[in-house]
Amino acid sequence: MKDRYALALIALLFSPFCMAQGPHTEQAYEAWKLTQIQHPLQVSTAHPAASHSATGELRGGGAPPCACWITPDSTYTTLDNSTQWDAGGFSSGDDGSYGPIILPFNFSLYGTDYTTAYININGNISFNSYFGTFSSTGFPISSYTMVAPFWADVDMRGGGVDSDKVQFKSTANALYVNWTNVGYFSQHTDKVNSFQVIISDGTDPAIPGGNNVSFCYGSMQWTTGDASGGINGFGGTPATVGANQGDGVSYLQFGRFDHSGTDWDGPFVNNDGVDWLTDRHFSFSTATAAIPPIYTSIGCDTLEIEAGSSYDYPMMMIAGGGGQVITGSSSCPGIAGYIETTNTSGDMAEILSSITPAEDEVGMHTINYTAQNDADTALVSTYTIYVKVLPGTTTGVASIGTKGAITVQPNPANDKVTVSWPAELRPTLMQVISTDGSLVMSRAAGIGATRMQLDVSNLAPGIYTVRLAGSFGVSTARLVR
Repeated sequence: MKDRYALALIALLFSPFCMAQGPHTEQAYEAWKLTQIQHPLQVSTAHPAASHSATGELRGGGAPPCACWITPDSTYTTLDNSTQWDAGGFSSGDDGSYGPIILPFNFSLYGTDYTTAYININGNISFNSYFGTFSSTGFPISSYTMVAPFWADVDMRGGGVDSDKVQFKSTANALYVNWTNVGYFSQHTDKVNSFQVIISDGTDPAIPGGNNVSFCYGSMQWTTGDASGGINGFGGTPATVGANQGDGVSYLQFGRFDHSGTDWDGPFVNNDGVDWLTDRHFSFSTATAAIPPIYTSIGCDTLEIEAGSSYDYPMMMIAGGGGQVITGSSSCPGIAGYIETTNTSGDMAEILSSITPAEDEVGMHTINYTAQNDADTALVSTYTIYVKVLPGTTTGVASIGTKGAITVQPNPANDKVTVSWPAELRPTLMQVISTDGSLVMSRAAGIGATRMQLDVSNLAPGIYTVRLAGSFGVSTARLVR
């Protein structure tokens, strides 16, 4: 075990915050890391509950799962503060790694196959070695071979019910890893993050479209630990989201996050707000030397729309490499009232569609997306969204859902709106989503409430989707600001 501790310190020396000589016991390591804090702490005692609108439940008729979040069950192994980590760091639940895990399949990262993996506490899976480095680095970078759903200074010692744990399982075709309600260094749980990564051989049905990597996010509330220059979970060294081959050339970076908020200016550019990740999903393929365009969406991949009503659905396609321009197209052959109202190109391409099904179109349909980059040898990727058209029961209100419509008044709005819904819906979460798929507002719905007032005065003029989620599924309405 002492030898593993010494090896962990070698990995930590790559961190810009490490000293020339590291400590050799768990207690000494903790004391050393606390010396890296360069600011007075201002710790909040509030602990907002993490929320997940992506349930991973199956659609009717044996269709693929609804949304990306897969809740761990008894088949998963749980790693928490009491776990004796097998490699890297110490057994304290801070900066440790678990592995090597022998994969019963080949995982291809930029064309190189791997059959062993390490789960690192700090939000990534690595392949050549474990990594205890707590301050993340922007990609590309040599030596770090990893996929990183959220590389930041996770600290699992804060405790709490259903909090601060990593769970994983390995199947014949995939490795599933969930970080659930994890806090940040040093032992803070006033803000918590939940995120999931799946890697596979490209055949696992949990990752659509033949892709071999999936990133899925629940509630994302912090970015930076104290020893990385953070104050109350923000600032300092930003968290990194992406994949890195470790050759200094091949990489993918969805963003670096160092503050709260929903702002995001595209991949490979400036630091962004971590709330943009909440309830978001990325699926992509790293099986070849270059990554095709990547689709990202929020929440469920099945839309339930009443005949006679209209629904605006945003889809975003992101470049798999720096300097690329993405163009996209879509079609919904079964619904005559399907129109692309917006279609833009760039390192992030966006398609906003208006969907207005008729009564004779009740049943299941698909929206089929195609995206292509402008590389010399163009790479193409496809994606499918399911549309379930329900018999119309309301008129004059844009609605979606199985148990009645929600209303937004006044609409259009200037400053405040009231969102109302039938009592039987009993939602747990209300969100406002912009046309580019960004989450711009999120509120917990009160138990037994049937309405909520929102201040939208700070929203830019445009069209938004108001989304209610609960055990019933999802219900939405359009908001014009």
